[in-house]
Amino acid sequence: MSSSPDFLSALRDSTDELRRLARSTHDTIVPDCPGWSGRDVIVHLGRVYASVTAIVDARATGPLDPGQAANAPEKSAVFDWIDERCDAMLTALSNIAPDEKVWTWSDDHTGRFYRRRMVHETAVHVCDLQRAIAITTTMDRAMACDGIDEAYGVILPPGMRRKARAFPPSTLHLHCTDGPGEWMIIPDGDALDVRHEHSKGDVAWRGSAVALMLAAWGRRHTGVVAFGDPRASEEWSSLGI
Repeated sequence: MSSSPDFLSALRDSTDELRRLARSTHDTIVPDCPGWSGRDVIVHLGRVYASVTAIVDARATGPLDPGQAANAPEKSAVFDWIDERCDAMLTALSNIAPDEKVWTWSDDHTGRFYRRRMVHETAVHVCDLQRAIAITTTMDRAMACDGIDEAYGVILPPGMRRKARAFPPSTLHLHCTDGPGEWMIIPDGDALDVRHEHSKGDVAWRGSAVALMLAAWGRRHTGVVAFGDPRASEEWSSLGI
């Protein structure tokens, strides 16, 4: 895994794929996002992009309303709208230095947070759309490994606190089968202790980096093979993000 991932390059690749998929999945049911069609996924991402663009452009010190930019138009006009949201977000994130200060909902108040967050938010939903039309998922392996770090180290703990939910009382070990990558996930109150080590957990998931990242996001049937306590494995799977 790279110590300095090129998030902007990866984000450009993912948004390019998103734009292509928008047209072919607009009316498709997306099983990984229950109750959503491809259009719903597109609109969700466009609204997220509008919010991030507003915050980053303003170098905000608190949350901002993105205004009209977040309003998706009807029918085929949504394709030009998502193009505009992608372009505006990429411009905003290109113009903020990784260490430059800006408001975020996390403990990391820098431009780097949004570059990383948008890479993984986009990549997972691109995979959702690809899986919905039964084509091979495309995600850079190094980015998938970083996405696992982000899921357990950054996203899940505050999400669980907001929902007043507790982590499973079990440990989870993830093991990549397509290259380097191991994680030991240990609940620690309302936080997670994430270690890159080979250890025996109550549950073990083995699979490709992409499959493990999707599983961390609560996606099912990703190709991950689970070992250990089936109930504990289901509890970790159901956390979702």
